[in-house]
Amino acid sequence: MREVITPADAFAAYERAFRAHGPREVEELLREMLNVQVAVVKDKDQAEEELRQGKRLKTVSVPYGVFLGKIKGKTVYRLELSAQKKNQSFLVEVKSDEDIRPNFTYVLLAEEAGYSPEKGLTFEGAGKETGFEPQPNAEMREKTTTGRFQKWEEHAKGVWERSERITKSYRPFIEKWAKEVLELDDAQLQSFVDSLIWAMRIAVYLHDVGKLNKQWQEVIWQNERKISGKTRDGYIARTSPLSNDEQKKELVSPPSHASFAYPFLRALLRKVLGDYRFLDTIALAVARHHSLEVTGAIEQGKFEWDEWNGRKADEWLQDQMCQLLQMWQLMDLLEDEVRRIQEAISEAAKRITESSRADEPPGPTDAFYFLYCITNRLVKICDWEDAGNQDIELRESLWGYPIR
Repeated sequence: MREVITPADAFAAYERAFRAHGPREVEELLREMLNVQVAVVKDKDQAEEELRQGKRLKTVSVPYGVFLGKIKGKTVYRLELSAQKKNQSFLVEVKSDEDIRPNFTYVLLAEEAGYSPEKGLTFEGAGKETGFEPQPNAEMREKTTTGRFQKWEEHAKGVWERSERITKSYRPFIEKWAKEVLELDDAQLQSFVDSLIWAMRIAVYLHDVGKLNKQWQEVIWQNERKISGKTRDGYIARTSPLSNDEQKKELVSPPSHASFAYPFLRALLRKVLGDYRFLDTIALAVARHHSLEVTGAIEQGKFEWDEWNGRKADEWLQDQMCQLLQMWQLMDLLEDEVRRIQEAISEAAKRITESSRADEPPGPTDAFYFLYCITNRLVKICDWEDAGNQDIELRESLWGYPIR
């Protein structure tokens, strides 16, 4: 049974589906992923402590149907990764078989799972644990907003620069998708793909716009003072490394920030490029870079632009955007171009403070599903790479071959 879908697998499936003019290729590939990840621990409390320390469970892939048939009468827990930010339990006991879903991680007790490295999961009698492993630094820093001090503009420029390298490798697949779905000629195709990649990269640059919320900045700067003693200077994106585990107990969890990217990017991209539905797909994919539970629905009044040195963050952001685009184009922006950017950000700055309705991501048979998946992957990888200060996607060895 397939355990993961690699980018090459996904792109190949889309290619076959578009050539065949049918979704079956994609659906069959997804059907192969109908499994659950299973970890085995000695006891719940010990596992909770290990997870609190930033470790993650080693798991075994088990077919969904097999798992359902083997857990009768056993104690089963579901792993809730969001618990770290909510100060809740990581392991939640599953009370009914109906709560078992594919592609989730479940935890069994060693006394019931019958696990051994040689035989795997037998589900009979006592056995060993699957164990734990350290969480990669890049992923840990991105998820916890700790581990490497960064100001907002530093992180934004970092992901922007990384998105250039990664979108170059994605471009042939994007061109193929656009040609098949939109039926464009060569001249139209290149212009459209240029605009599409620009939209994706701008969305990546602004993926953390929600961190410019006044409440978020106040909480994270307070945490930074506890960690390093630094006083506020501008807008922060991530705190310094913790010196000990006791410091972690003193820190306050910040409010969520990722969901605010949806109304902001939706308004910004439509203002610049036009009223196209696929731009909403990009905005939602970026807003879901931390959690697939994000719908784009925002309550009015939940976001308030922060202020530093007597200037609102949205005004400061206009300057940051103009500087970025001037550097990218290696020339001064024309006056009307600067005005368009300022107007677009002003419109988006209003939308982020208002209520917005929920949106749904495209499904596997939707023409925009490829765009949603590749944008969501792009923002996650850029975020992880910059947080950990390392290359993850398409790294190359000294000989020029990809590292597996």
